[in-house]
Amino acid sequence: MNDLINGVTNAINPKRVVQELLDFQTGEFVLIAAMLLAQIISFIFTGSYTAADWIGLISGICIVFNLILVDRGRLTNYLWGFLGCATWLWVAVMNHLVGDIFSQIFYVIMQFVGVYVWQRQLDRQKKVTADAQVKQSDQSEEVKARNITWWQGLLAIVLTVAVYLIVVFTSHATGGVQIWLDGTLLPLGIIGQVLMTYGYRSQWIAWLLLDVIKVVIWWNQLAAGGPGAMSMFVLQLVMLVNGFYGTWVWFHKENVISEAAARTADPAPAKA
Repeated sequence: MNDLINGVTNAINPKRVVQELLDFQTGEFVLIAAMLLAQIISFIFTGSYTAADWIGLISGICIVFNLILVDRGRLTNYLWGFLGCATWLWVAVMNHLVGDIFSQIFYVIMQFVGVYVWQRQLDRQKKVTADAQVKQSDQSEEVKARNITWWQGLLAIVLTVAVYLIVVFTSHATGGVQIWLDGTLLPLGIIGQVLMTYGYRSQWIAWLLLDVIKVVIWWNQLAAGGPGAMSMFVLQLVMLVNGFYGTWVWFHKENVISEAAARTADPAPAKA
């Protein structure tokens, strides 16, 4: 329980939130700006300013910050993840996307699980570096990446298929739309979120598949005139682009952390 309380406290700490939002490489700031700009432009040019559209915009902005912080393994991603998932859930309800509704409920719950697990992992990393007498400036505040075993991968596939069949049946019985595509959201989301929570690189396979399917789903909703569909469609494109970047970062994570630590330890000399 202490790890959960400490994790939530650290994730919503204003000083840490600001610090982790400002501690990026130049390319990452460009990516953030591009993703935010895409959200705002799509909102303006849609010409619709209903409650669903505004909620979709807020969700998109929160998810952008969540995504880039997940890419770097930063604890404060869970603050933005909670805000983004809660608002996304509202839009999914308005669009009667049963699979997406289940997915967002699951994501909201998993934000708290993730905070707990990541806080424990960060504490363990600090203990290891402290025992090894590593300098404070060389200690990382980023969760390290892990590799999945073959049997864990097989278990993930079996679980994904089982949950998919359950969601499709439920969605059909409750009058959901796009049930075959929509039904993939929860199982892929479960696998991606669980793998992310425990720091596995393979999470990005699930996220990339999920992002492609969501692009198709929200394009169909946009064509059908669904409430808030434009903002959500653009958000899916943003998430897909970020998915490729996140995949690269997590499969090169030690190098990225080392570069960031080097910048902190050896700041550029002041100009005369």
